Amino acid sequence: SQEPEPPDCRELSEFVQVVCPAAGEGGEEAKVSPAQLALTKWARMPIPIPAVRTAPPRRKGGLVGLPQWFWVTNWRPLSGRVAARDVWVEVTARPQSMTIDAGPGKPVVRCAGPGTPYDKSRPAASQRTDCSYTFTRSSLHEPGQAYRVRVSVLWGGTWRGSDGSGGALPP
Repeated sequence: SQEPEPPDCRELSEFVQVVCPAAGEGGEEAKVSPAQLALTKWARMPIPIPAVRTAPPRRKGGLVGLPQWFWVTNWRPLSGRVAARDVWVEVTARPQSMTIDAGPGKPVVRCAGPGTPYDKSRPAASQRTDCSYTFTRSSLHEPGQAYRVRVSVLWGGTWRGSDGSGGALPP
């Protein structure tokens, strides 16, 4: 028969996870460092797919030479905690930048933040965005007569451990 897992070796929720270290020599538990736990949690963070909005809205006609606004609606930090016996870390992931890629041979736009939502109730001349893409040619000759634009968000993270250690995590 299989031995049951110790009660502190389980995932408690999407954001709280307990990691059990492997047994060391002689059946002793191997010591896990906060840095190791941080990397484990970082690799398992539930980073969301960007929820992208545009103005004009997707599948509606845009105009060549005028900016197409892009913004991400789920741009917010995530935190999670993981523990292994008496060692714990808290990891925080934050969106860092957004990239708009309209396809091969077209310029890529990088935005430092989530973009600015377009407000239909305000005059266009009174609004500004820091994240837009201006198409210089019609999409008439594109597959489906539409550009296929890829928007991606780069995430960075930080961690702090039960022993006071901490640092940055790789994007």
